[in-house]
Amino acid sequence: MTDAAWARAGRGLAWAYGGLAIVAGALVTVVSVGIPSTDDLAKHYAYIRQIWPELYISFLLFMGAFVCLIAIAPVLREFFGSRVRSELLYTWFLAAGIVGMLWMLAQVGSAQAVARDSVGLSTQDLNVLGTSSEIWSGAINWLERGYLIFASLGTYFTGRLVLKDPSLPRGLGWLSIVLAVFYWLGLANLVLFDLGVSFSSELGSALVALGAVLALAWAGWLGWVLGKSHPASSSG
Repeated sequence: MTDAAWARAGRGLAWAYGGLAIVAGALVTVVSVGIPSTDDLAKHYAYIRQIWPELYISFLLFMGAFVCLIAIAPVLREFFGSRVRSELLYTWFLAAGIVGMLWMLAQVGSAQAVARDSVGLSTQDLNVLGTSSEIWSGAINWLERGYLIFASLGTYFTGRLVLKDPSLPRGLGWLSIVLAVFYWLGLANLVLFDLGVSFSSELGSALVALGAVLALAWAGWLGWVLGKSHPASSSG
């Protein structure tokens, strides 16, 4: 692949990742507002059935975003040249994309089962379905944690590599590190949630909103830099 082809691929993938993720996130946020709590499973599942088409589309968009993230991994390895940190960067973004795909596949499978199987169930059967859904939710939550771990490492070391190269904008380097910090704050918030801290839900919503804006800015800026620059020469 020529240098120009790498540049075009990197720009397209980064911008597609940011665009797909923000559209999917906005869609799932809008349709999830006002969702009834699981205290009343009949109402909760009825609402899930109502918004299922929108949820399905949002999950597919997220999967597309994670496919782009997987493909960004070798582009960044080529861009930064052959060195230990670029190989680690490749590994972490590849892992983030794969775990993110598994996260969304579990999400769509769980929501689809609820939308398909909860129609006309008795209270007892709804409780059985709710218990099964809690098992799914536990797996989904830990896949989310896995994604945050790998994505935070990828963005952090992207920032470190950008800051070490004087030809690249330092602002992108610092933005990458700030985004990694937001991922770490998200992980810390999930730990607080596990511990039952009352304000963790509100804090999590704020972190998600700010993190989504930062991730969109990061993807846009990264795409611009990849499209404008040529891959670095190999170095140790």
